[in-house]
Amino acid sequence: MLPLDTPLEFINEIDMARADACLASKLGISRSYAAVLIESGYILVNGKRWKKSRHISLGAHISVEFPKEEAVDITPKDIPFDILLDEPKYTIINKPSGIAVHPGPAHLNDTLVNGLLFKLRINDADAGVRPGIVHRLDKDTSGLMIVTKDRQAREVFGKLFSDRKIDKYYLCIAHGKTDKRKFVIDAPIRRDKIHRKRMGIYADGRESRSEVEVLEEYKKGFLAEVKLCTGRTHQIRVHFKHIKHPLIGDELYGGKSALFHRQALHSHRLVFTDPFNGKAVNITSDIPDDMKELKERLAKQ
Repeated sequence: MLPLDTPLEFINEIDMARADACLASKLGISRSYAAVLIESGYILVNGKRWKKSRHISLGAHISVEFPKEEAVDITPKDIPFDILLDEPKYTIINKPSGIAVHPGPAHLNDTLVNGLLFKLRINDADAGVRPGIVHRLDKDTSGLMIVTKDRQAREVFGKLFSDRKIDKYYLCIAHGKTDKRKFVIDAPIRRDKIHRKRMGIYADGRESRSEVEVLEEYKKGFLAEVKLCTGRTHQIRVHFKHIKHPLIGDELYGGKSALFHRQALHSHRLVFTDPFNGKAVNITSDIPDDMKELKERLAKQ
């Protein structure tokens, strides 16, 4: 892939393809990023702005300039979150929805990492822009996270997660009705090759297993507890779409909802043995207020 600040001009050898598709292939970037560059005017075809869906003919003159990306900033900042358990080597926090976990192009200095550095002493210089982060939640998912305080703890907890020795339970509210009380979703997941922000169910995906227990039913939805037996990106969201019960408010996998502003998903419980003192840890986080209100609205329908 080209450096992001390198201007480029070349005569293309492309045989009639959509601009976003062929430029993604040529430049080694995602199709969605190619579309952003085209629509923002960073890519010109024969000296003119182009539509991402318009085809490019053989011999077209392409001018490409990648925008410089702003540097992320991990300066400590007062970001809201609650500390539920504080141990010498690690902390368990309750993350609100709407907060990205670590800095990136879309969130430069308003992330959980900025808040962790404000409230905690984290001695882990090798962690780069992710100090304390050993696992993550999506920006709009709320709930429990383990935060490590040094490199040793990060490596120890990283192995616990990879060895599946930390049980993770989530609460979610999904569309539709089901006549099942307990069931398992066992379907392999990998990233979608076209829509790079999405994951999907594919035969060549990685093993993915979710154990589901329905806790409450409503006319047009249900509340479930989900135990993750594996830890794939967007696992619950993808699995529930797969069984035709997408999470309410999940725009990426189920579309917009008039009922809820985010995916109705909350990291509810963590169960493990403390690797440093051998004590059993079983910690829960109550369902947040916005999901309580959603339950009440569904119950009245």
